[in-house]
Amino acid sequence: MSLSSAKNYALRAARSQDEKEAIELLSKAILELASSIEATDAKMKQINKAKG
Repeated sequence: MSLSSAKNYALRAARSQDEKEAIELLSKAILELASSIEATDAKMKQINKAKG
């Protein structure tokens, strides 16, 4: 679950000559981004809860 993993998947997709592989890699990149956003959101909620 990291932005660097998402970036790597996206870069691999861009270089891929196989359309099916590129789609799979982009799907993985999107899932990595979503996981990273969810983790960040959870951290922010935890920080806000501790403050208030």
